Amino acid sequence: MKIAEIDHTEIERRKRTVTRMWEYRSIDHIPIAVWLDDFSRHSLREQCEDGGLQFEVMVGCLNRCLTALPDDYIPYVRIWPGYMTIATMFGMEVHWGDDPNQAPGASGSLIEDMGEVYNLKRPDTRRDGLMPHNIEWLDHANRHLPPEVHITGIDLGGPLNTAKDLLETNLLYTSFLDSPELLHHFLDLVTEVQIDCIREIISAAGGMERLTCTDFDPVWAPRPYKGFVSDDVCASFGPDIFAEFSVPYNNRILKGFQGGRLHNCGPNPSAHLYLSHEPGRFGLNCSYRYSREDIPKLKEAFHGRGIIEFNFDNGEGPEEIISGFEEIADSFVPDTIGMPILFLDHTWSDEDIRGIYADMRKISERYAREIRWKS
Repeated sequence: MKIAEIDHTEIERRKRTVTRMWEYRSIDHIPIAVWLDDFSRHSLREQCEDGGLQFEVMVGCLNRCLTALPDDYIPYVRIWPGYMTIATMFGMEVHWGDDPNQAPGASGSLIEDMGEVYNLKRPDTRRDGLMPHNIEWLDHANRHLPPEVHITGIDLGGPLNTAKDLLETNLLYTSFLDSPELLHHFLDLVTEVQIDCIREIISAAGGMERLTCTDFDPVWAPRPYKGFVSDDVCASFGPDIFAEFSVPYNNRILKGFQGGRLHNCGPNPSAHLYLSHEPGRFGLNCSYRYSREDIPKLKEAFHGRGIIEFNFDNGEGPEEIISGFEEIADSFVPDTIGMPILFLDHTWSDEDIRGIYADMRKISERYAREIRWKS
């Protein structure tokens, strides 16, 4: 498909704005990100199962954003077969519900007794599960897109998210107390597998500079913030477990990138430990709906360093998005940066997209004026 004209100089200017934001250096507005999907002709399931079809749809969304958005948008395409790639590499099947636009998951569980973790074999990142599909379409995107268009990594989840997929649900939570050694053995294995996958993703996409980040987030990150790991499971337990079973394995994934982002939709009972990850260059990607109650603790935790991306990803309309961003801005000034990500779909016209961006831009400019920037 033909790509709309891209102004290289303008895209580089937008990247500099994002880079300055991460460094808490003065900018004239907080960038506003848009994640656009289109299910008007092809369902999510059709797009996940057919890489060529997904690529076509993503290019269409890319062209719409280039046309509709006057600023901030850094072009990308998203390669997404579902979040359960690593589970499929261990032999698990993909589960689709009755709704073809509902995200897929892993079917059943692989481990019913913690002793079975010793039977797991390390998968081959070039042969097993969905990884060959991922590699094929990352490579395709790299070869067929201009250099100004970035590519997302694959939604790999994180070590504990993989544990959630492979282990029987009750077993996962009882193992924190009953079988910590066995759980550490499991997490050590799946962390190494995830690092293997990231290496393949970087290679297939044409290098780190081609990627928005190493995982699913379409929001372009500068170095040294390209790392990314998901830990949605941490919403369901306390700081002690997070410190022992999340942080060390997240650190191993992030270590090669000198920093990055953690995804947890929310809530965030361990928010005060997020920036204790090493290295400490860090940001959070979360859902506004599920993290809204945590805004005070997130403000304190990220005071003066790190950014928090708030996904408006639950079908919020214009009024709810605008009021949500106003709440974030009013709560976080003057010392913490919260960046909105608008999840939109084919029901939003180009005029609607321009309108919501214009309204959000007014808030973001006022927000930036009130931030205490580093000199």
